[in-house]
Amino acid sequence: MNTNRTTITTTIGYMAWALAFWMISMPHAAWLADKFFTPAVNMEYPLAILLFIMGILAFLQDQTLDSIVFFGGGGLLWVTHIALASSAVGAVGYFGWFYFIWAVFLAYVWVGSFSSSFIGIVRMLFLLGAWLSLLALAIGSWASLGGFMILGGYIGLATAILAGIVSASSVIAHGMRAAPTTAS
Repeated sequence: MNTNRTTITTTIGYMAWALAFWMISMPHAAWLADKFFTPAVNMEYPLAILLFIMGILAFLQDQTLDSIVFFGGGGLLWVTHIALASSAVGAVGYFGWFYFIWAVFLAYVWVGSFSSSFIGIVRMLFLLGAWLSLLALAIGSWASLGGFMILGGYIGLATAILAGIVSASSVIAHGMRAAPTTAS
């Protein structure tokens, strides 16, 4: 396995997740007015394409978990973009189910991500955060509870930071392995 390509795939894929979760979570956390939600959603389309590409590359590099995470993230962003651009915008109950279905998907992936390495633990925490964030958004949408929407937004912001840590850790770990050694 070529670690240069693996590092690039992991780095770019998790940074795309970090950007997407950060931009979508800021309005939910009430950091920005709702009028900024549309630009955040418009950013999802290119990030979804990038995640699909990273999913293909991760699959070709035998990184099964990352491939599932990237394909799932691309699907989540793509469907969110389509749903918000369509007439489903007014259907609050629809978004509750939408968030719930994706939370179930991320719960399954989270269970499959248990690992003992540093990057594995941070990846596991990222998936846990993504799952809990979407679950809180689902409950907030169904029950019209603004507090759960804000909670989901804050969990999403923490999740974005964890995705950024996975991305950076991949590069740092690769740099440590590839450090030049002194010849005798």
